[in-house]
Amino acid sequence: MSSSCRGSFFRYHLPVTRTAPLTPILVISFLYSLGTAVLWNGLGFIAKETYGFSESANLALAIYNGGVYAIAAFASGPITRKLAGRITPRGIIAWVLILQVLICPLIMLSPSTLLLFVLTGSMSILAAFFWPIIEAYVSAGRDDARMRSAIGWWNIVWMTALGIGLIAMAPLLATGKASYAIAALGPINLLCVLILFLGIPARVAEHRHHQPQHQAPAHYARLLASSRALLPTSYALIGALSPIMPYLLDSLNAPLAWQTSLVATWMFARVIGIGLLWAFPFWHGRWSIILLGTLLLLGGFATTVLAGSIATAVTGLAIFGFGQAVIYYAAMYYVMAVGEADVDAAATHEGLIGLGYAAGPAAALGGVALGGGGWIVVATWGIPAMAVWPALRPYLKTRQEDEANRPS
Repeated sequence: MSSSCRGSFFRYHLPVTRTAPLTPILVISFLYSLGTAVLWNGLGFIAKETYGFSESANLALAIYNGGVYAIAAFASGPITRKLAGRITPRGIIAWVLILQVLICPLIMLSPSTLLLFVLTGSMSILAAFFWPIIEAYVSAGRDDARMRSAIGWWNIVWMTALGIGLIAMAPLLATGKASYAIAALGPINLLCVLILFLGIPARVAEHRHHQPQHQAPAHYARLLASSRALLPTSYALIGALSPIMPYLLDSLNAPLAWQTSLVATWMFARVIGIGLLWAFPFWHGRWSIILLGTLLLLGGFATTVLAGSIATAVTGLAIFGFGQAVIYYAAMYYVMAVGEADVDAAATHEGLIGLGYAAGPAAALGGVALGGGGWIVVATWGIPAMAVWPALRPYLKTRQEDEANRPS
């Protein structure tokens, strides 16, 4: 998963600890995100090839996992705080990783659909406890400049891992052993446990807010409101796209061995987009960048779903990735620029992402029921349509103020 917040997730009174070193956090996030690639972006291929899922069944599986993740993420904050006196944040991550080491190989026991649902649902619940704590370790205890740098590197690392994870699945998919990709996550999680205890302190550092030297312009708060309104809808489109990609690529006669690598196009495009936005700040404060990101996101989704060739689908995926990068990074930048560093929002943020992952395939499922193709686009676009007014209203308020303050 991901975060556009940098809030201090833990607010209970515990001994202050040192700021967690960034390198082991990045390594763990990279390794864990390989599993995210398999269980969120590659699961549709596993369900189709190993379990014979139809497109509708695959969308149902995505709705289930997104809903489970959302519920678990919203609950993870209160549960973590309740356990504060008994187990450290590092201990919670350790239990998440150890349980996944034990759970992942179970996929090899039986080709049961029920087992697939139980296993992936369990992994979703565990991930909902993992990501908010990791986000806290990334941000807590760092001053403003170091925090921005840490979050930038962290996002690039975990996003890159998603694409690599999908490419790594390709040989297993081509040889009829797609479910092995889930079993392989066991040893990866075991390696994460080792790195966790060698490199990360037991507790999250106390986070102190460092005010920037110059206060952010007043309209940045409204830019934040607009980008926040669009962020969950971008994840809804991701959630809708992933389960239908195996069937779309099949219809385009894409070789099975290349399918997950082709899907990874949008992930690598997002990494490039994030890197460009991070390196070149010309877009700061511009409303046009949010509009551009929205158009790229919607246009890329439609181009991919309606593609008549592999080249068109790949082009659509790249456009989609750039659009998601813009929306994601704009939300992340403005929440930092406005200075909301001490908002206990990591779990809530992940819960909203989970809702997006459930709502997107639910809309796509409606489109499939209506006949697929263009109906999927129409049905799924209904979700971002609901975000138009919340995203547009801050811009209109800014325009009204500018007009009122303009000399007559």
